[in-house]
Amino acid sequence: MCPAFPRERRQGLIGRPVYTGVVGARAEVVVYLLGGLATVGLLVGTTFSGFTFLIVPIVLLTVVIARGLGRLGTEVAWAIPALLAVGSAIAVASVLTGFLNGFSDEPYGTPAYAALGWGLYSHPVAFYYSQYGTVHFENSYDVYLPALAFVQLPGVDYRWTSLVAWVGSLYLLRERSIALSGMAVPWIPLLAANGQNDFVPIFALTLALTIPLGRWRWPAEAFALALKQLANVVVFLYHLARREYLRAAAAIAITFLILVPFLLIDAQGVYCHVLIGDPGTGCVGHPWTFFVFKRNYWLYPTWVAVVFYEPLRARARRVWDRLASRTPRRPAVPS
Repeated sequence: MCPAFPRERRQGLIGRPVYTGVVGARAEVVVYLLGGLATVGLLVGTTFSGFTFLIVPIVLLTVVIARGLGRLGTEVAWAIPALLAVGSAIAVASVLTGFLNGFSDEPYGTPAYAALGWGLYSHPVAFYYSQYGTVHFENSYDVYLPALAFVQLPGVDYRWTSLVAWVGSLYLLRERSIALSGMAVPWIPLLAANGQNDFVPIFALTLALTIPLGRWRWPAEAFALALKQLANVVVFLYHLARREYLRAAAAIAITFLILVPFLLIDAQGVYCHVLIGDPGTGCVGHPWTFFVFKRNYWLYPTWVAVVFYEPLRARARRVWDRLASRTPRRPAVPS
């Protein structure tokens, strides 16, 4: 065996030991990078009627890439930086050129709600805007929690706010190779480049739940609870999973306190727009199918899966072992 390419025993994708050398590890990294690029094509596929379900394989592929590059990152030093470079280049090019952009109206509606002030849920915004040469009309009520509209970089396209929030999350996750790799898979920065407003809540979740903040933990968590409803669900389930039942109850109480001033101003508006999620005047909720394959909503389970990959994997293994131990074994049949 050539000494320049020593064989190494390493855990494969399906849990079996495989032997590979330096060349093999680099080739594996290239496969993961190509998989990352494939998520962009799949994301475009979700924009076609009948193919929104493609978001599910995108998320599964993201977890595989995160696990793989997180494992190889120490061996192939350029692996994770290459993924970051690819994702960043696609995102910036998308903002500057409009290529693979225009998936959402959020970069226009979200910052516009700030002009409503205390009337967030009492009045709609109504305006025309041009998105890469195409004129649209926005007429909607704010359906998010109060702080989201006010977290923006003043005077610049909201897409840059989303991208900065994405970069901020990466910085906070820089010591976690699996989480860093997962959040760098190109479909995620491409959604940030489209101005999806979920990246501000995801940054807040990353700050509140992954960084040891000491006495600042509660303010950070309150900030995360004031932005978008799915972030509140994540915080609540996080505390339940850790059996921190008082903290889970506190998350609900803080959310209520955040909404109290707006409940006093227009309780029906809070109910219709924040709880029901109707951006119009009908106070009618969306069918469950609206939520199942909505692209940006899957950012939250993806974040949970890559950030808490190890504890989730350990817990799944314990559950599996417990179930296996309860399964009665068939007695051996004598020959």
